[in-house]
Amino acid sequence: MQAAEILQRLEGAGHEAYLVGGCVREALRAESAAYTDLDVTTDALPEEVREIFSDMAVIETGLKHGTVTVLLPAAAAFDNAGDAGNAGDAGDAGDGPADRAQADGRIPVEITTYRTDGEYSDGRHPDQVRFVRSLTEDLARRDFTVNAMAMDLRGEIRDPFGGQADLQEKIIRAVGEPGQRFREDGLRILRALRFAAALDFEIEPATEAALFQCAPLLKNISAERIFVELKKLVSGPAAGRVVRRYTEILGVVIPELLAMKGFAQNNPYHKYDVLEHCIRAMEVIHAPGPAATPVPAYLKLAALFHDVGKPLVYTEDEEGIGHFYGHPGAGAAVVRRILGRLKTDRATAQRIETLVRYHDLVFQEDERLLKRWMNRYTPEVLLEILAIKRADNIATGNVSQELLDKFDRIEGMICRIREEAQRGQTCFCMKDLAVSGRDLLEAGIPEGPGIGRILQDLLDQVIDGSLPNEKTALLRAVENHSDFR
Repeated sequence: MQAAEILQRLEGAGHEAYLVGGCVREALRAESAAYTDLDVTTDALPEEVREIFSDMAVIETGLKHGTVTVLLPAAAAFDNAGDAGNAGDAGDAGDGPADRAQADGRIPVEITTYRTDGEYSDGRHPDQVRFVRSLTEDLARRDFTVNAMAMDLRGEIRDPFGGQADLQEKIIRAVGEPGQRFREDGLRILRALRFAAALDFEIEPATEAALFQCAPLLKNISAERIFVELKKLVSGPAAGRVVRRYTEILGVVIPELLAMKGFAQNNPYHKYDVLEHCIRAMEVIHAPGPAATPVPAYLKLAALFHDVGKPLVYTEDEEGIGHFYGHPGAGAAVVRRILGRLKTDRATAQRIETLVRYHDLVFQEDERLLKRWMNRYTPEVLLEILAIKRADNIATGNVSQELLDKFDRIEGMICRIREEAQRGQTCFCMKDLAVSGRDLLEAGIPEGPGIGRILQDLLDQVIDGSLPNEKTALLRAVENHSDFR
């Protein structure tokens, strides 16, 4: 069933029904990527919606706020698609039934009854809602004009707040009085920045003024929601411009950015202060692999935070030259605190911390060294450390083409070694070693921690080239050296 058939079914039951929010915005922008955040607004009451779709999977995701979710098969995507984030004022991201449905291939379509919102005593959700029969009243409660448009089954647009004009002019403008919108829901402050970054739009002056005025409201927003918006923000094509212009707003939740801003490096190798340098690294970093490979948000964040430890370790020599000895380790500790506050999932936090801690590795075109590092960090992480290293050097404003060419050759070496290992032509990690712990036990080595030490020593010799990665040769080396016993 196509999403359009959702509208047909509602209209066929005598109700108004429109696609609304992000899917309309992206349809008007002619985006064509598969769209998964489909939102429908209707004058049908929730119980009427449940009855109309009683033959389908329906989840009562937000019944008291008038929202139910209908699950469509994966093939039922809307033709015009591609959101830079949640549509309009969509519900919180999480691991609810709709999220799991999307993960298993079904497309959740949120259907919400026209409503107006009451007071927002928690600064995030309305205390109560009132169902109405007017589409315009419903659109008036939404965050930004580009998200306050609706499209009916025939493709006709309802746009009472000038969203199409703002879309054309590439402007983010609050619906109604900006301060009221942000006081209702403080998360909209970050959503404004995120949309500006993701869509490469400017924020109109009155909305921008309200952002700065209402920024302290971010202290009341859940850490998880802040991190969701932050990841989307840094992934946007205009992320650098947004972080530069709105550092003070982001600094409400990440005050470490304020410490970086204006912190002069006093070093001839660096043209920029610490924050500007990190922003430039975030802007130029690319993911390992083909040129079109999307850069994951955690890699963008690692680039933004890679020198966050510098203000803590700054020293000057006799000539007034600034130095930052130990800043990678200091930065890793700071990043751990930042991501802990933001309640980042453990895998993401550890990955970012690792990239920050080791971003200052000195890479050489030395195959044995690269194999050791590939064993220590994994090829994937080592390639990301190299990506941070390249971006770090570019962001100084003084990088040479010779150094960039060297980084390219090293990346090629890492990829070649990985491919050769996959074909069994070389070895850099324990799993590719031609002998295993079982082989050593069968050769008479006593069970215990010594097995691991022997395997590691054999691997070191294989990497150094002093032993071939052949079972017979490796076992002979064990038999011939009493140190292995």
